[in-house]
Amino acid sequence: MPPEELLRDFRQLFTAQTKSLRALATASHVGVETIRGWKDENRFPKSGEDFLEVVRTCLKFPKEGAPAPPWRLEEWAIRYREAKWLRDNEADDRRPSKPVPILPGRQEPSVQVYDGDYVVGSKNSVHIGDVNHHLGPQ
Repeated sequence: MPPEELLRDFRQLFTAQTKSLRALATASHVGVETIRGWKDENRFPKSGEDFLEVVRTCLKFPKEGAPAPPWRLEEWAIRYREAKWLRDNEADDRRPSKPVPILPGRQEPSVQVYDGDYVVGSKNSVHIGDVNHHLGPQ
């Protein structure tokens, strides 16, 4: 299920219920701007819990005779998870696949592990533990 399709169906559900935007926000305990973002600005819901709470509230107050998506809350939850999975995977596909080039004159950062101690090899390095492995006074 593409995220755009989920939001389109949400807009249809929103228009098929009786509450105003403010009343819906109050009843669902989800902010007006959050719901408006889903409905008007095509923003994908970050919180599945909030989205499903608004859907649950919409399903409780249907307009008589208004065309609404036929799904129950459980089906909305499945559709949300599918859309979120698609959206997250599309975001992964948009990330650059090439490594970030090292600028001339800059040392490539590195991390080395010595017996559980981490050493970051750069000018401003951070050392955790006894990186020189001193055994104590000799």
